[in-house]
Amino acid sequence: MAKSKRGRKKGSRNLGFFYRSGRGWCATEGKRSVPLCDAEGQPLRDPATPTKVVSEAYARYLHEKNQQPDGPQNSAESRPPVTVLQVCQAYLANAKATGSERTHEARADTLFDLCFGLPPEFRDKGKGDAAPLTTDRKKQMAAKRIHPGYGQMLVTDFKPLHVDQWLNSHATWKGGRRSRIQALKRALNYCVEADLIAVNPIKGYATPKPISRVTYITAEQESALLDLANSAIRVAIKICIRTGARPGCEFAALERRHVSIENSCQGGSEMDRRMQWCFKEDESKTGKLRVLRIRDPEVIDLVEAALAKRSTGPLFRNTKGRPWTRESLSLGFRNLRKRLAQRGVELDDDACMYSCRHTYAKRVLQGYWTGKATNIETLARLMGNSPQVCRDHYLQWCDHFSEPLWDAC
Repeated sequence: MAKSKRGRKKGSRNLGFFYRSGRGWCATEGKRSVPLCDAEGQPLRDPATPTKVVSEAYARYLHEKNQQPDGPQNSAESRPPVTVLQVCQAYLANAKATGSERTHEARADTLFDLCFGLPPEFRDKGKGDAAPLTTDRKKQMAAKRIHPGYGQMLVTDFKPLHVDQWLNSHATWKGGRRSRIQALKRALNYCVEADLIAVNPIKGYATPKPISRVTYITAEQESALLDLANSAIRVAIKICIRTGARPGCEFAALERRHVSIENSCQGGSEMDRRMQWCFKEDESKTGKLRVLRIRDPEVIDLVEAALAKRSTGPLFRNTKGRPWTRESLSLGFRNLRKRLAQRGVELDDDACMYSCRHTYAKRVLQGYWTGKATNIETLARLMGNSPQVCRDHYLQWCDHFSEPLWDAC
């Protein structure tokens, strides 16, 4: 005897109700199934229940549904209208309270551009230095406006097409689209979770894959950079290449309290001098204790000279005596690169201040300074990264990985 099929009971026509094995007779309401009940309120579970009885139960269900108080049936329709600007403001307030200042500033600039169509220079940074909105200020805004802005648009009207138009209005964002899309998605997803809006209107919008930038600086390029650089940026490039320090949160943030020196010289040998930079968990990028180990005598001398000059605050400053920042280091490197190009020395297209850290990785892996090549695991500890991050970025430079391939082929 053939077994009866489980699941929904088929019918010759749509009666508005159906039988589902294990659940009984049901009606469909939106995307969910509602059980039908008899006159006493008991669910109809018998598949042999006469169609007339089920039809009467279905009629009662429709009657009760129609007797509900008037009002929007969809939760999205019952919400007050919310604009894109309100979404961005709610998200940024939470990001400022719970995230890093650097992340908040970057996303605030991005979402300000989205809402108002203006560059970040016009954004009120909340430091009391905002320029008054004078007639001249309005003229400056009009002259530098990039696009009309989407801040006053209702979230329900905001579509992926508008995201495309926003991104396409920035010809220089080719390599930075990913971070902008992520900032917008996070704002919308946060407001969905906070129940400010019902759905993310751009859910499923494609985010470009990340592009790994692992450009390094050759010894010849380094020499040309140092010859042309002023004293302040020269020190920054030299130290970042030799230590692998992150330019912003490590080199620029270095203070006296981070530095410790071990004078364990043997027989007066200068090479036995050791220095450590230690950043606590709440100061490091990864949220873990970050230790930079330094044995290069020239770098140690540079740090000791800075220690002798300054007892408080960041040790390294620009030519104007101001502490370096991630932005000012990047700008200094870009200006130096332009001057270098005028002299016929070209760097890779995506070479930047962070390339100093990549250069450190390549040289450590290949034993540039010590004459001994090292492996990815050791490099990861030296750079304050996980081994997987180092594999993803630097495995191409690791001889410990390539030699077994040559042996096997």
